[in-house]
Amino acid sequence: MKINVTRGEIRKGKAGKPTECMMALALKRELGIAYASVGYTEAKILIEGQYTKLYFPKKVERKIRFWDRFHFVLPFSFDLVPEGFLTGSAVTLGAAEVRPAPALICGSPQLA
Repeated sequence: MKINVTRGEIRKGKAGKPTECMMALALKRELGIAYASVGYTEAKILIEGQYTKLYFPKKVERKIRFWDRFHFVLPFSFDLVPEGFLTGSAVTLGAAEVRPAPALICGSPQLA
């Protein structure tokens, strides 16, 4: 899902306030939720009584750090990565292509 951080959220956001920063405001608006707590690399949101972690791409982490320090950044967009992103069909499909390293293949123990 694409999240757009607008000029209004950049202007209204409060640096160093995890639930009131530009990213928290954008997540609340885009996802239609009441609670979002944002760190540099991830956010915790409350959806239907369940907390969920969302992970940010590196470019977003850099924007948050810059914004916290200088309170300036241009509007931007990014795609969310939900918690547990290393599960499901993408990993299952990729696992079929993984082969063990030759040095790690163990045969039957040799008796002397």
